Amino acid sequence: MLLGRPTQLYPDDADTEALLSLLLAGHDVAELPEFMAGEYLRDGSLVPLLADRAQPGGGLYFVSPTTRNRPAKVEAVASYLAETLGNPPGQWPS
Repeated sequence: MLLGRPTQLYPDDADTEALLSLLLAGHDVAELPEFMAGEYLRDGSLVPLLADRAQPGGGLYFVSPTTRNRPAKVEAVASYLAETLGNPPGQWPS
């Protein structure tokens, strides 16, 4: 409520911490990746809705110059992403 009137908030989807806080407080519905929601689904803090309507899995793409022309810093990021995001679904590196 704001000034005694019901108020609707529209959090920025890019602010995942704010969105997760709203979800855990029961104030919103959202589609989250497994690495964000998995822990809360397992402990019952969040429940799946419309699971039979889930979006097909997507991908994460890293686009860069060819390996031969790739700067060392870009190569380091590429290696890090491949190592950490190559985990099985639902597991996020700690």
